[in-house]
Amino acid sequence: MTLLFPAVQATAGDTLAIAPAYYHIDQAHHLIVINKSVAALNTESPGAKTHLRLDQTYTFPQPQAVWQTNVSYLVELGGTPYKLYFTALPVAHISTRHAIVDSPSVYAQFSLSESNGTVTQSDLGVEIRGAYSQSFPKKSFELSFWNDTTGAVSRDLSLLGLRTDNKWNLQALYNEPMRLNSKVANELWKEMHQVYYKSAEPDAVSGIAMTYVELFVNEEYRGLYALTERVDRKQLKLKKYSNGIKGELYKGSDWGGAVTFTGLPPFDNTSDIWGGFEYKHPEEEINWTNLYNFVSFVKNSPNEEFYRDYAKRFDITSAVDYYLFLNLTRAADNTGKNIYIAKYKTGDPYFYVPWDLDGVFGNNWAGQPDTVTTDLLGNGFYDRLLQDCSPTGFRALVHKRWVELRKNVITQPRIVEKFRANHAYLRTNNVYEREGSTWSGFPFDEAHLTFIGAWVQSRLSYLDGAFGQHQQCASVLSATSAVAATGVQLYPNPATDFLSVEAHTPEAEVILRDISGKIVLQARLKSGSTTLDVRHLAKGLYVATVLTNKTVKTEKILLR
Repeated sequence: MTLLFPAVQATAGDTLAIAPAYYHIDQAHHLIVINKSVAALNTESPGAKTHLRLDQTYTFPQPQAVWQTNVSYLVELGGTPYKLYFTALPVAHISTRHAIVDSPSVYAQFSLSESNGTVTQSDLGVEIRGAYSQSFPKKSFELSFWNDTTGAVSRDLSLLGLRTDNKWNLQALYNEPMRLNSKVANELWKEMHQVYYKSAEPDAVSGIAMTYVELFVNEEYRGLYALTERVDRKQLKLKKYSNGIKGELYKGSDWGGAVTFTGLPPFDNTSDIWGGFEYKHPEEEINWTNLYNFVSFVKNSPNEEFYRDYAKRFDITSAVDYYLFLNLTRAADNTGKNIYIAKYKTGDPYFYVPWDLDGVFGNNWAGQPDTVTTDLLGNGFYDRLLQDCSPTGFRALVHKRWVELRKNVITQPRIVEKFRANHAYLRTNNVYEREGSTWSGFPFDEAHLTFIGAWVQSRLSYLDGAFGQHQQCASVLSATSAVAATGVQLYPNPATDFLSVEAHTPEAEVILRDISGKIVLQARLKSGSTTLDVRHLAKGLYVATVLTNKTVKTEKILLR
């Protein structure tokens, strides 16, 4: 075979030798990633190098003397060119002989290499996670670390400075244009809010931490992922089951009426699903009674009872902070679905925990730009809370907290700097080039940072008008229903043949788009209830936008 470059005999002085813990090779795509510190390499092995020793000895067509993470290098092995990268990011490997599916978990071996030389290895079970995100070509994974090959005994590990646990998630970030949204939003939430029982449980946190890694699956490079903690009993330090339910945890996993406090379907304690909620804790007993009673209280209690007791039933600091966070990020996919409701112990109030924060800061759940900045998001619970106009009521607390957070936490420069810092980290390590070469649909555009900055500024300007000053409203004793307060409700969801839109306003319009953004239905609405025939539309996910003379409401609709 004729080599592309003349063969040169390797010697110690002209060879860059990398220990196995640091190099990662995708032979099929001729890609090499080395995550040993370039500063250490430049110090430990000075001088021009003509060879690279990994599993075999590769040749540099041009001698290289300085190693950087923001460029790529060409090396050659037996006439085949390879692209070589250096990165400071941890590199994870998942190796399995089984097809990785949604469920159940399949046995695999896991390793995680850090730039300081630390290597963590374990048996594990791995499965694909997510709902709509499973339709993307780049899959997210759920990892369950095992103490053996059977999974009979779990294994707790501490990874990358995050918590010690046996379960982790690898988020694909596929629908985030710069792979930044979830990380920035979660960082911001934890700065905005702490659980109210922190003094009793110092290790309890209000949300999850996440850190970037690069992933290989069966020696194939899969690109950038976020290794994340999970929202669970251990994260929140909820009380364990002990001869009965103490702490509680429920995940908003679907757009049922209970998660948005717009419906109250009957429950079945033999099922772990109810009204859009998924039962999470305790595992020892499924009993929906407590949550059912709370949803019923929100939806059906008389005004006098609701406004007298809601602060006893739901932690008001959580309600306020999540409402501000929901609207600051404009997380339209997180008003009911993609929220956890938890209770620390018997007799305590419920509180919110955010989750799955990809559709935020001008990016929707499908990964498309969303330029809307002049609306307010909520649900049936918030619709009622916003009618509390008392001097120390919900509206007053929203105003007070907004003014407080605007001083140093919620500012445009500070939020944008979070995006810039995370972007700089990925950019400096040339992650975007590898991501683009691995996933052809990756829509990286440097100008997106400018878009985010402008979007945040516009959103803050609008919210300053909404929250930054005391707002007048009618007495709660004469407050109308949640639908009348907001003017809009869509049901049922999921829908089959017909979709009803309730709009208590003289002028309104509904627009239904498919996941590509194409308008598939558009109609004027009459005041009251309008029924739309959707039998001609294909089954699947759609986005409904209802425009009135005062508000814009966006909601994801499932047709089945």
